[in-house]
Amino acid sequence: MSGGSSGATPKRTRGPRVLPIPISEYGYTSLFMPVSFVVLLIAVVSYLLGFPVAKILARLGAVDQPNARSSHLKPVVRGGGITMAGGAFLLVFCGFPLPWGVTAVMLSAALGIGVVSFYDDIKSVGAAIRFGCHSVAAIAALVVLHFSGLGLDSSGLPVPVVALLWLLGFLWMVGYTNAFNFMDGINGLAAGQAIVTGFGMALLGSLTLRGYDRAPVLWCVAIASAALGFLPHNFPQARIFMGDVGSAPLGFCLAMLTLWLAKSVGWWLLIPLVLLHANFVLDTGITLVRRILRGERWYDAHREHFYQRLIRSGKSHPFVTGLEMALQAVVLGLMVLYLHASAPMRVGLIALVILVWLAFFAFCEHSFRRSNFQQKLKTNTEKLKN
Repeated sequence: MSGGSSGATPKRTRGPRVLPIPISEYGYTSLFMPVSFVVLLIAVVSYLLGFPVAKILARLGAVDQPNARSSHLKPVVRGGGITMAGGAFLLVFCGFPLPWGVTAVMLSAALGIGVVSFYDDIKSVGAAIRFGCHSVAAIAALVVLHFSGLGLDSSGLPVPVVALLWLLGFLWMVGYTNAFNFMDGINGLAAGQAIVTGFGMALLGSLTLRGYDRAPVLWCVAIASAALGFLPHNFPQARIFMGDVGSAPLGFCLAMLTLWLAKSVGWWLLIPLVLLHANFVLDTGITLVRRILRGERWYDAHREHFYQRLIRSGKSHPFVTGLEMALQAVVLGLMVLYLHASAPMRVGLIALVILVWLAFFAFCEHSFRRSNFQQKLKTNTEKLKN
């Protein structure tokens, strides 16, 4: 029929086509579902690995016996952090675009720290060897970030300033690696910290990078997911301890990812990222200073951290870990607000985070001293009766 036929069906008129707003406009990408699957995959694998790993570690004699400095009463297998390494490593095979230079150095450095720490879990390694290993790993991380275009931009800066920036980066890497190790002293605390800070850093990074498909964000998700899978083995009752083989590499990776994310977005993001780790940094730093001022050997094992003093006051592991992680969730919420806050409000949020942890430490100290006083009073009363 010709186009002029009177029997032709008239064309339907349509309204203007409305395109949906891309998901990325809200800080997410189309990879949100694959990332969700990766979280589940890594968490499940990390959890399942816990069962055979516990048996192997027991045969190797990697068992933590209770002593005067312990926060547990029964022998527990240590070294379970191996399960998290196995789970997180799966990210390499998930098809995401990863910069292999930085990724290879991060994984190799974490592996080196893990090997030395695993030997320390089974036998014993001197503090000098551990520090040397952590130092080499930190320098390697800073160098690869720098030459990958992700490190400290020192162009045009005076040499003393450049040296100071590298020194601060080195101290952050080595310091947090050890702080994370020191804070792994009660059930669920280190794993909980890795979960909240890992997912928290991923959230801050994805909101600013407008997507979950960036390499540092993905690694934060992988580490948090691996810790999530390990957590049921360690909390509320500990069937496996993370051990140095878990805590030291975790601290290193989180410290490196903090710098990687900050450089990817902008150095202004370093403040909220570091504040997500403020509880471990402040607890370790204040405890270290107190021990030095008392003339104690600060590098010796002890039970003087604030969370340990709260345990010694009679509080349970689930209570202390739960309280600290609840406060961490509050801090994460404050740091999300930080992203959209004005300069004066940001200063207030920084102060508020510090005040939150100082108040927690004050509560720990008060509980410990009150418990000590009550115990002494009870002892003296019994002596008088006898």
